[in-house]
Amino acid sequence: MSLVRLANVAPPADTMVLRVMPDPSLAAKETAIQREITRQGFPAPVVRLAGGTDAGVGGAFILMDLAPGAPALAGLDGITALRRLPALARRLPDALGHVSAALHALDPAPLRTALADAGVTAPSDVPAFLAFLTESADQLGSADLRAAALWLAGHPPPASRHVIAHGDLHPFNLLVDRERWTLLDWTTALIADPAYDLAFTTLMLRHPPLTAPAILRPAIGTAGAAVARRFRSAYQRHGGTMPDQQTLDWYTSLHALRILIELDSWHQTPAGSDSAHPWYAASPVAVEILSRTTSMTLGTRGPDSV
Repeated sequence: MSLVRLANVAPPADTMVLRVMPDPSLAAKETAIQREITRQGFPAPVVRLAGGTDAGVGGAFILMDLAPGAPALAGLDGITALRRLPALARRLPDALGHVSAALHALDPAPLRTALADAGVTAPSDVPAFLAFLTESADQLGSADLRAAALWLAGHPPPASRHVIAHGDLHPFNLLVDRERWTLLDWTTALIADPAYDLAFTTLMLRHPPLTAPAILRPAIGTAGAAVARRFRSAYQRHGGTMPDQQTLDWYTSLHALRILIELDSWHQTPAGSDSAHPWYAASPVAVEILSRTTSMTLGTRGPDSV
């Protein structure tokens, strides 16, 4: 992403965000989603201009408003987290529960139409996303993850209601400016069961990928479990309905599969990998979750294999 300064425009509207993306279908998907959710009044960056690979900026692009505020956990490491736990335990779960419930209250029908009209081929629902993960595991030669993906495809949870779901709803994608908040990064958004969001956010809160000495990890884990419970309670308090545990477990496993496939893709292109990415810290938990769900033995993933 890059900041773009517009001439002859009064601040703060003179500064916008330019997001250039290598995949034009993914760019078209994000454009359609952000335009529809902001049309329905959801706080996300408003797209002002979008274009394809022929625009001369190095790829398909989105030009959007610069959202105010800072990430809810900006500059946080394990030790800082412990000092701020009392305040975080009060404010963070409520904010994430509020955001999730507000997003899931939107009408997904107009988005279906917008995605179809835009000719989007990037995955926009769970079956397509799982098929994409299966194909990715196959192309990477990750036989264990391909088998896990096929197991999930063969054991789907009961059908439920569909909502617009973000898929990457965690504190670092939530900008907070006093009482105002904005949700960023719609790459993994789908029309899906609410559990698609609830499972991912619970996973990130329950097992926070924070850098901390080993002696502090049990305390962070205990606090994470409490924050995750409060997030689910806040979601219900703000009008959301919790899925059953079987559905939540399936979607948690879907996200574990996604994490491990992304790690395997980075292992094959080490020049583009980042061993500080939260996925590396989350990989042991992801392996444990997916192994338990599928009763399969999965290989370990971590920064040492980059």
